[in-house]
Amino acid sequence: MVEIIVTLLIAISAAYFLYKNIKKKASGSCDCGHCSKSCSVRKTK
Repeated sequence: MVEIIVTLLIAISAAYFLYKNIKKKASGSCDCGHCSKSCSVRKTK
């Protein structure tokens, strides 16, 4: 039972982070997690 709960927590966490990254990328933001104003992604836009 504990293994199932841990697996579900990991799967839900992974899905949440993927959704968050996809949402950022779709809005045109950088999704690297540590961007600054000198980011190469921001320079190309």
